[in-house]
Amino acid sequence: MNELQDFLTEQYAAELGAFRAALNAVPGERFALATVGHSPAWHALHIAEWLRLAVLGDRSATYAHLGWEDQPWVKDLSGTPALTEAADKDAVLAYLDEVSGQVLTFLQNMSAEELQGTSFSPSAPNGERPRLQGIGLHLRHVAYHRGQVRLGMKEQA
Repeated sequence: MNELQDFLTEQYAAELGAFRAALNAVPGERFALATVGHSPAWHALHIAEWLRLAVLGDRSATYAHLGWEDQPWVKDLSGTPALTEAADKDAVLAYLDEVSGQVLTFLQNMSAEELQGTSFSPSAPNGERPRLQGIGLHLRHVAYHRGQVRLGMKEQA
């Protein structure tokens, strides 16, 4: 593994760990209750889905928590998700852990060609962006949703 892969893997492991810790702090009975717009369960599923789509490149029609469901580009990706917000906390967190593990493995094993490639990004003018930009964007995306979970906890207190 090269230094860039080490760095990316370490940063993702740290941020995903912090996100997981924020989710762990939510009591089970509040995990599916919406605060600040969405429930902690939704935030967990949203991040898992975006990591699958934008980092792992999974374009299967199994998405329901992207947050852009009213946009035309989502229609081909929409379908039955692995889990919904109604699933229990342990199941949602296990799914997030599974996807997180896949992301860390992918980052550790990326080839030079993959690092220089592109990734799906609906907010980019052509629907793609350089892979490293996309990886950075989604690292910040995880941090944003960690903040949303923590803010929701404060509102429930």
